[in-house]
This record gives sequence, structure tokens and C-alpha cells, in this order.
Amino acid sequence: MDFFSLDIFDNNWFLYGILLIVCVPLIVVLINEITYFARRKNKSLVSPINTFKNIVLPLAAISIVLTQILEFPRSSTVMKLLETFIWILIVNALIAIVNVVFFSEFGTKRKTKIPQLFLDIFRVMMVLLGAAIVLSMVWGADLGGLVTALGLGSFVIGLALQDTLGNLFSGIALVYEKPFSEGDYIEVEEQRGRVIEMNWRAIRLETREKELIVIPHLIIGQGAIKNFSRPTKIHIMKTEIGFSHDNPPNKVKEALMETCHATPGILLDPEPEVKTNAYTESKIVYEVEFAIRDFKDHEDVMDDFMSRVWYTTRRYRLIMPKSQMMIHNASEVENYEQRMHSQLEQSLSTLPNILPINKSNVNELIDGSEIQNFGKGELIIKQGDETGNLFVILEGKAIMETRTSDNKTISLGQLMAGDFFGEITLFTSRFSTFSVTALEDMKLIAVFQDEVLDMVERNPTLAEHLDQMMDARRTKLEKLNGQ
Repeated sequence: MDFFSLDIFDNNWFLYGILLIVCVPLIVVLINEITYFARRKNKSLVSPINTFKNIVLPLAAISIVLTQILEFPRSSTVMKLLETFIWILIVNALIAIVNVVFFSEFGTKRKTKIPQLFLDIFRVMMVLLGAAIVLSMVWGADLGGLVTALGLGSFVIGLALQDTLGNLFSGIALVYEKPFSEGDYIEVEEQRGRVIEMNWRAIRLETREKELIVIPHLIIGQGAIKNFSRPTKIHIMKTEIGFSHDNPPNKVKEALMETCHATPGILLDPEPEVKTNAYTESKIVYEVEFAIRDFKDHEDVMDDFMSRVWYTTRRYRLIMPKSQMMIHNASEVENYEQRMHSQLEQSLSTLPNILPINKSNVNELIDGSEIQNFGKGELIIKQGDETGNLFVILEGKAIMETRTSDNKTISLGQLMAGDFFGEITLFTSRFSTFSVTALEDMKLIAVFQDEVLDMVERNPTLAEHLDQMMDARRTKLEKLNGQ
């Protein structure tokens, strides 16, 4: 209905004046009340409402005065431009109000964000509707002929813009199906990244290398979409590692499971799995499967895991074949064992400089000890463990910590080359009261429990030395716990 041409106002300019004097203040009061309510509920509504009060209402009043009271012809170009401007303001304000009421969190009362594509389509439709009103009611255009012309024109434009329209409708389908959302990690056409934006034509991905990839909807609609964040952010990772045929599979599985449990970022629920996957001419291939909390961390977790595998294989004396074709025969394994034996002998020869041990008794420790390597960040002893081994540091440094009953972590100091630990569980048959974590790559001698006990029986000086060390650490622990 055209509020500029109501029949009741056609023949009485005086009535128009009275109505303006009465109605305009009432409308202003009503808009002020609406503004007060909107300011309490949602401040975004205040601006378009003020547009009605401060601009649209005064201009509408001026238009009525000019045309109905001063009898200025509505058919003049000046009046048509004025009415066109008024309608533009009305459409713009309505778009802002509808956007807040129906498409914002205030209107929908839900946390999911309305896709930008839908908002763009809504604005275009509102603009076209406003343009049709202006052309029909203000300029008197025949919309029937215009629709016919647009129909023919749209056919030609559709042929010329097939890809653009294809992107548009593919985007609408993607928004409706919602195979991914902003923030998800996806892979499309071998392009992988995090979705940072989705508009009417394409999506934008941010790669791990901080590169921006723009993929049109038409391409996405024609291919497969891999979403690493759905249906849950927990991501399962798989990798294959080869070991020598001479290494028992159960021993390899134990070593790889230990590495999984020790690697930060690998979840224990679901439990990691290690499977014997294949036998080749040069190696046995094992498949390791574990879960991480978020796909964005997959490279960091895999790097940490594969780095720790090296240290674990050294501790378990496992052989990882080289990439080229090779067969591990008995002589090769024997040479490897000889190298490890020679390295152990050389390392044990330094023990008399660390512990009160006779040099003549060092060789007796060969069968009851081994060299172990730990990488930075690896846990050597966990509080509560019952290892029963005595560890002597040859290279690197570690930190000794304990967790109190109120779940606080207290540092007991750092251990350097020449220090030893593990003696408390060795002699008291109790669980360890502290944890030891490598601060850098470390090389240790692990002397097994039976061997140390035999050595202590033959060497009272060693027993006294270890006892003094246990008393010192026990006193320090009790002092820290008492603080």
C-alpha cells in the first residue's frame, strides 16, 4: 500500500496538517520506546531504528507537506528522487533489522553461525525487492515487461556465467549439507588445510605452511571431501616400521607399545595397537596405530613418536634394516652384538671413577648390565615404578621430581654425568618415590638388581656409599614434603 496516495487525504490539505501534527510526535514516542527496549535486548537494533526516526520519518513528512499541502506535483523528477531515496533508506534499515532478528544469535538463539552465503543471498533478494517497489510505485515502470526481459536476459547470462552459477548453487548445496564448518581441517583435491572462510563462490583454506588456498565450490562438489575434524576431533594415525627378521615380534611390539605410551599427545583411550603387517625379504613390517586429540597436532606427535623409536630400539637392542635390499644373517647380528658388548665394556671401565668398585670386578658386571639411550623428554623412571635397576649416567643430564599427596610437583634437583639413581627401589623393594626425566639426550648404564646385590655383598664400601646417598635423598624429600 502506498502511504503517499491514500484516498482519505486527497481533498483536504488541512486534515493532512492536523494528522502530521498529531501523528508524527506519537510515532516518535513509539519509536523511542522501541529504541529503549532494543537497547536492553540488542544494541545492534538501535542504529536501523534511529534511521527510521531521524531520517525516514522527517523525509516522509516533508514529502507529504510538499505533495499534499503545497500541492507540489508527485510526477516531478525531484519528488521521485526524494521518494526513491526514502525507499532506499527503508530497505536498508529493514535489511539490518531482519539480519539481527532472524540471522544473528539474538534471533536464532543457537550457537551455530549462519553461513555468509545465506546472508549474501538474503541481502540480494531484499535489494531486488526494494528495487521492484521503487520502479513500480515511484517511477511507474511496467514490471511485467521487465520480468519478460529479465527472463530472456537471464538465459543469456546463465550461458555466459555457467561456472559462476555452478559455484553459487554448489555453495548452497554445501551449506545445506554442512560436510564441514569453519575451523575444520579438510582435504579436497589433495589440498589440505583449515577452513577459515566460506563465501558464495569458494572456500579458503589455511595450510600448515601458512599458505592460503582458494577452492571453488564447483570443484568441491565434484570431488571427495575428507574431514579430519568430523565426526570427532580425535584422529587415528598409522605408520609402518620395519625391523630385522632376527628380532622376535613380541619383543618389537613391546618396544613400540612402550614408545606409544611414553609419547606426549598419544591417547591411551583408545589404546594404541601394534600389528605384524608383512614379511619382506629384508625386514618384518609392523603397523603402529594410535589416536591423537586433534588433527592439527598430527605432524608434531608423529615427529616425537618417530624420534623416540630410535632410543627405544637401542634400549631393546633391535635392528632397523636400511632402505636398500639386505639380508640379516647370523654373522651380521653377531657383529652387532659384538659392537654392543665392546661399547658396554668401555663404559663399565669408567664405573670405578663414579662408584667405589674395584677395577678387577668391573668385568663381572658385563652379563648383568646394559647400555640404554634416552631422548630429551623421555621418562626414565616413573614415580610408583618398581624397576629394581641401578642407573649410572654416562652422558647428558636429567631432572629428578616427586609428586606430593596434594598433587604438586617438587624438583629434587638435576642429575649429571657421574650421578646415579634407582638405589631406593633396589634395596627397599618399594616403589620409586620420584620420577627421572631426560633433559637432553642421555646415555646410561643400567645395572640389574641381582648383579648389584652380589656386588654389594662383596664390597661393603659400596653398600655404605649407596646407603649414604639414599639417606641424603630421603632427608631432602622429607624436608620438601614438610614445607
